[in-house]
Amino acid sequence: MIKVFILGAIFGAIMQLGFLDRLSKVIGAFLLKDLTIPKALMIAMGVGAVFLYSAEYFGLIQFHIKPFYPVGVALGGLIFGIGMVIVGYCPGSMPEAVGEGRMDALLGIISGVIGGIIFTIYYPVYHSSFLHGNTIGAPTLTDLFGLEGLAKLLTGIAIGMTFVLLAFLIDRLERKYILKEEEAESLDGHVPG
Repeated sequence: MIKVFILGAIFGAIMQLGFLDRLSKVIGAFLLKDLTIPKALMIAMGVGAVFLYSAEYFGLIQFHIKPFYPVGVALGGLIFGIGMVIVGYCPGSMPEAVGEGRMDALLGIISGVIGGIIFTIYYPVYHSSFLHGNTIGAPTLTDLFGLEGLAKLLTGIAIGMTFVLLAFLIDRLERKYILKEEEAESLDGHVPG
């Protein structure tokens, strides 16, 4: 329990220091004008992949991959995105926002809990409908290529490092195009006295 608390505190501190829980960052990400959140997610996925594949290789953890439901993932992503745009927060940043005194995020948490209860009640209907769709098993990239042992570890590290490098590439492109465009717009509006 202490480990979870410490990891949660570190996660919250990183989110708060990076202003990742701000509405302006969420809107900026959706409009492709502020890519702070996508860059943070790519770095988190990259570092996470390196640590997870390393931990699995050394026998510290075992993966238990759930079946892949393409239709469910698409519907869940759509609902998640709509909710994120309406509330203005990612689910992970809402408790942090409530802790800072932003009560609009509390409404998002309550709505998420109500939505979860409604989904749980109607899950049997969903499960037997065409919306549930077929599963494609539990594939990972390393499983698709039949990799095991050191080859799986090195592939996992390569995937993780690719995400980290993409984050830095996006940062460079953002500085080159988006931020320069904003500078030019602010200079066009400035009239020397």
